Amino acid sequence: MEANRQGARASYVALAIFVAIWILLPSAVRRFTREAFVEFQAPALHLVGKSRDLATFWEKKSRSVEEMAAAGRDLARVNAALELKLSAYEDVRRENVRLREIARYNVPPEYLSVIARVATRDSSSWWQRIVIRKGRNDGIRPGAPVVFGNIVVGRVTTVHLTTSEVDLVTSPGFRCTAYLEGDEQNRIVLVHGVASNSLGTAKARVSVIPRDYSMPAGQPARVLTTGMGGVFPSRLTLGNLDGMTYATQVGNFSESLLVPSRDLYNLQEVSVLVPLLQNPGEALMQGDQFQ
Repeated sequence: MEANRQGARASYVALAIFVAIWILLPSAVRRFTREAFVEFQAPALHLVGKSRDLATFWEKKSRSVEEMAAAGRDLARVNAALELKLSAYEDVRRENVRLREIARYNVPPEYLSVIARVATRDSSSWWQRIVIRKGRNDGIRPGAPVVFGNIVVGRVTTVHLTTSEVDLVTSPGFRCTAYLEGDEQNRIVLVHGVASNSLGTAKARVSVIPRDYSMPAGQPARVLTTGMGGVFPSRLTLGNLDGMTYATQVGNFSESLLVPSRDLYNLQEVSVLVPLLQNPGEALMQGDQFQ
């Protein structure tokens, strides 16, 4: 019995010594240790993602010739419809260029789109994030927006050599300014993620909604990025309001919940918009890393 007590005391003493050493170590050593652990874990993350892709490949490989032919015909129809839309978009683009020239509008810095596969997902109650299989070696930088088409997925928070961590729109660390569809005055609202039950549907909160704002009848109101701050391009879709607004005690404002436009935890591939010039959000996040 006495030997068990001595062993327990020795364990507690060893734990206390380890915690004291970890606190007293310089931040650079702790950062190096954390980075080394992430890089040690990266091959396993790549293996998980690639094995999932391989399973999908063989599942499609096992389909019959008739099914593949039918899928090919459907794809040809979709491609034809998309070609018609592309021609219409080209007309819109030329009209947009003409209007910008008239208004002497300065085109914002362009982005370099980097396609990345999703390696893992973390949907705990405090953090909603994904890990993608692209990192510093592929030109990814902290603060870069992550999208799927014209839908905002989140923002890169931490970059390693071959992987990157992305906070989703529903993560408590996510912040963004937005416009509400149907508001002709384009008044700015705030979007920020909230901690949620891991068993429920993750959502974000839209605050500072004017009391006199009326949602479009018969359809959910879209929430669009403003483009302010230089992080997200303007007019990307963050999601839709859940259909109800709730009064607050701060001025003449109300708030609502934002439902993401896509199921963020089922995404297999995303696009990282790496700005060709450093944006303010990236500069702030890089400053946090060196503190």
